[in-house]
Amino acid sequence: MKASTLLNVLDLQDGQNNIWLFTPSMWRILFPLESNNSLKISLQRHVKSGLLKKVKKGLYANERAKCCPPYNRLNALVPYLKPGEINYISQESQLSDLGLISQIPLTYLTLMTTGNSQIFETCYGTVQFTCTKRDLGVIFDNTNYSDFNQLLVANEHLALRDLRRSRRNWGLVLEQRGKDREQEI
Repeated sequence: MKASTLLNVLDLQDGQNNIWLFTPSMWRILFPLESNNSLKISLQRHVKSGLLKKVKKGLYANERAKCCPPYNRLNALVPYLKPGEINYISQESQLSDLGLISQIPLTYLTLMTTGNSQIFETCYGTVQFTCTKRDLGVIFDNTNYSDFNQLLVANEHLALRDLRRSRRNWGLVLEQRGKDREQEI
């Protein structure tokens, strides 16, 4: 595929469909006449030239897209990394947002998932999913959809419980506030 052809397709997907991330199945639909090998070589060439950014194996970004989020790119990856699962921001990421943890790297996102625990290293940072066996009713009763994050986020109580259940570093919770809430959990 020529660079001009790719740019036309990327611009069309950006303008009409608000798509800036592309999976292997999407490439197959967009370029049905390309052989698998030809498509693979073309994608590598376009990553090298800077037209595409390789997020992780099989996932590519069009960073020049108008719909590409200026912030929260890690959050935008979640539906592509764990499709079909219930995922919500919790543990260190949510507790940091709530001011209960003093430090969390901006390039690390912690979530709970109804799927398998997994860590994804991407060009934007690390996304860590921790499996939860919680009942869906409990999850939905204790999470809210965040327009800013474009994901479900745990309330304070659930985020603290998730941190404890996952046997994560409880010492990260700010000392005074953590002591007060530890008794509630």
